[in-house]
Amino acid sequence: MADQVYAWLRAAVQGGTLSRGQKVTERELAARLGVSPTPVREALRQLIHERVVVRTGPRSLQIADYGPETLDEIAETEARLRGLVARFAARKRPPSLVKSLNESLAEADALVARLLRARQDGTLGECAESLDRVMAILARFHRRIEGAAANPVMEALLAQSRVFSRDERLHRTIERIDSQPERFVRRYREHQALLDAIAEGDEERADNLAFAHHVTAARRRRAPRR
Repeated sequence: MADQVYAWLRAAVQGGTLSRGQKVTERELAARLGVSPTPVREALRQLIHERVVVRTGPRSLQIADYGPETLDEIAETEARLRGLVARFAARKRPPSLVKSLNESLAEADALVARLLRARQDGTLGECAESLDRVMAILARFHRRIEGAAANPVMEALLAQSRVFSRDERLHRTIERIDSQPERFVRRYREHQALLDAIAEGDEERADNLAFAHHVTAARRRRAPRR
């Protein structure tokens, strides 16, 4: 139960359900989740250790609220870790990895082509479901690379850094496809380049490509909307 509460709290912080700087209590969270205070207390103890939650008094807690510079450094750390994960995946290359990554991109290719046609037809606003599927496929693509790295310590470090990031919002990506389709396509094709590097066992290139891809995404998440 404590593990489930821990996972929910991490996801709630990452997704914004629990906002940065928000005050929380064990009793309030237990009531919200319909569990006893004990698993909440255990989960919070771990999150305090990870600096996701901070204790502000004997009985007061709040979600950590780091400044822009710290968040940028955390985002860069996450990108560096993702680069190392890609390096390890290229080094180990389990037989099923390249096949599964190719299958993911083949599925996404058809959806991306549909999105670009919709942009030309002026019906892009009706394609949120297709974009949602593309993003889910690409998330799975990256998870498979992480799994192929087969490094549990690296996975734990990535999970800790990820809690401070925000997922790309669908409406922002729709806007970019509409206003900057070339950039969207270029970003999407970076996945094929990463796959090629892993398939060839080119550790250095896989590392550099993954880092560049993820650090750019992190900077865009942090950039204010125009």
